[in-house]
Amino acid sequence: MAFRAVLFDIGDTLWHAADAPPPAKFRRLAAERAQAFLASISMPVKDPALVARVAWDSLEGAMREARQTDRREPDYAAIARDALRARGVELSLESAAALMEAIYVSGPEGGKAAYPGARQLLDTLRSRGFKLGIITNRAFGGERFRDDLKAAGLDIGWDANVVSVEVGYLKPHPAIFERALSDLGETGTRTVMVGNSLAEDIAGAQAFGMATAWKRSRPDAEGVTPDFTFDDVSELLEWSVLKGVSVG
Repeated sequence: MAFRAVLFDIGDTLWHAADAPPPAKFRRLAAERAQAFLASISMPVKDPALVARVAWDSLEGAMREARQTDRREPDYAAIARDALRARGVELSLESAAALMEAIYVSGPEGGKAAYPGARQLLDTLRSRGFKLGIITNRAFGGERFRDDLKAAGLDIGWDANVVSVEVGYLKPHPAIFERALSDLGETGTRTVMVGNSLAEDIAGAQAFGMATAWKRSRPDAEGVTPDFTFDDVSELLEWSVLKGVSVG
């Protein structure tokens, strides 16, 4: 089989929360940022910590439900707006979206760091002739995500950068894989998928005929068998299908 491209999940595949602050610090930072944001729009509230918690809990609940049902990415701003309205806090949709951006703690501040050897892996695969792409489930994309990649040393000029919130679908929905393959300009049978979720990454990719590599973690699906299993990202460089772009 001639493989020409590699798709990567990001979270717990290429980076992890190596030094994540304790939950109490996350909550404190979110409360401080909620207070500052609400003051900036002339809407002081008695309990900014409650505002931050209600907004964030609504996001996490909506994502969990979507993953268990139709895998359509929720409108997090609308969900946060409605959850806060039920608590007596009235925000426009635009302000709710800005609040969510304000309270989101990401990148190095959130403890994110690339796994040792991740950048070397990507550079080596590129030198071997592979196109490289990202396919990830995230509630925040755009410049924030790109900045996080830069901070982690994973800003390599990706050939595809597909984030669920920008596509409208969560892995393993076929639409997000179709978008990633389209952006790469490749077919599934010429593409390798690397990820840590059997349910989202491996099974989703196998539906498109992709070869799959699973970063060993707690299994989240039964009856899903990857083509390759690894613990350290450097092991991928020894997998025969990633030795170099095949001709044919």
